[in-house]
Amino acid sequence: MRTLLILLATLFSQPLSSTDLAKLYPATLDFFEGQPTREWTCTKNDVWELDSFHFEEPGDFELTLAKSVVVFGVHEKNVVWAVVLPQEPGTLKREKEKPESVSSIWMRFNPARLAELFPAKSVIGHGSEDAIGRARRLCTWKISSGWQAGNLPVIPKKDSLVLDCDTVEGPRRYLVVEGGRVELVGAFENRPLPKGVPMEPAAAAAAFDTVWDAFDKEYAKFALLPEVDWKKSGDFWRARAAKATTNIDLALALDGLTSELRDLHAWVSCGDEFFQSYQRSRPLNASYKALQNTFPNLKEAKHDCQWARTSDDIGYLAIDNLGDKELGKYVDEILEELKDTTALIVDLRFNGGGDELLAREAASRFVDKKRMYSKNQYRNGPKHDQLGPVLEREVEPRGPWRYTAPVVLLQGQKTFSSAESLAAMFSVCPQVTTMGDRTGGSSANPRRLELQGGVKVNLPRWNDMGPDGKPIEGVGLAPKIEIKAKPEGFTAVKDPVLEAALAHLRKLPKKDRRPSKR
Repeated sequence: MRTLLILLATLFSQPLSSTDLAKLYPATLDFFEGQPTREWTCTKNDVWELDSFHFEEPGDFELTLAKSVVVFGVHEKNVVWAVVLPQEPGTLKREKEKPESVSSIWMRFNPARLAELFPAKSVIGHGSEDAIGRARRLCTWKISSGWQAGNLPVIPKKDSLVLDCDTVEGPRRYLVVEGGRVELVGAFENRPLPKGVPMEPAAAAAAFDTVWDAFDKEYAKFALLPEVDWKKSGDFWRARAAKATTNIDLALALDGLTSELRDLHAWVSCGDEFFQSYQRSRPLNASYKALQNTFPNLKEAKHDCQWARTSDDIGYLAIDNLGDKELGKYVDEILEELKDTTALIVDLRFNGGGDELLAREAASRFVDKKRMYSKNQYRNGPKHDQLGPVLEREVEPRGPWRYTAPVVLLQGQKTFSSAESLAAMFSVCPQVTTMGDRTGGSSANPRRLELQGGVKVNLPRWNDMGPDGKPIEGVGLAPKIEIKAKPEGFTAVKDPVLEAALAHLRKLPKKDRRPSKR
């Protein structure tokens, strides 16, 4: 009888099932210098229920959580981040300090350590996908704290572990375990995940209805989304909004609604937080370190521009953003410095957009005559497919002279929004060859909806098209010469797109390589 009781006690003390996460997420990526950033996904299949979570560094700290949910950000089956959300606050014990109650953990670690951190015996099975919104929120707030570039993760060293804890007491405890040493990074102590502002559910539902109705009447790209049932989506997410008790709850419901459109310009913010559940992979097809090695004399104008030249008189101009109001002036000054070059590379691969009027100022120094570069349409009726007339956008020459020598325009999927318009402007110039990858495929001309509790929603209003009249949403603008290269092909010393551009220009006949200003 005693043996039977011991057996039963043992059985009931174990989880009903266990899952070896290392088999589901095999580690194929590792740290190396100059590694690319990793785009990630997070689906309902990446949410797991834990019967417990425990980590300790003897003599320094101990972290213990009871039943929890863990959510993973995944790149090619490699876990690149994790968020642990306990059902009830866990406990953080540090040497000579009072225990603190932990409400969430943001984790960065090498993918090979997954089984060590989340052993199979602790994993019960899949958890609720409701945790994804909270996990994405933590990722957005905390990704910039380390092991990242451009707010995208890179793979940490195997001996480096980040346990970034929000506490019920208030302070954020950012612990780094590396090489057998533990460091508490105080820089983040006063930047915990913000707490929501109380909101009445009825007010949240009314705010939600305002947003749903505005998109229903103004969003011009429903025709590109025949599979989207906007009413059904509204009913589903409105039910979440109607249960909101804080502005954060409302923001998460609106984020869920706008994510149904798969539009990178449809986003939600709340105070200092940015919400955008919908993401799609847009790998960077460039290496800034290789660029610096290719142009050791690279000069930064500190006005969204960089420039250089090669020993054989090929110029280089990078326009990295479209936000500086004096961009046109500095492009003029750089072109004066490069006026005797016999060819030019214009690089938009790092450019995430900004002001299209500033883009025109830059492109106007290259265009030979007034040229149409883009088309667009707005909604003009209550039905989703009712669009107004096709409007054309044009760019015309500016300045004392134009750069007419051969130009290669470098673009890629990080070339986005108004930067895509700039790429379109260059594409209609007769001396320009576009090269690289397709652009990001998203444009907006948005208006901002401002709601109760500091919640804001970005509402894209037009359907943007290339000069051929084809929509760019989700597709982008194709280059004249495509350079196929995987992210791993870009290193500290190699940039296949830049190399292809230089090779292309150096093969041109000498008669075609004459300075623009003679």
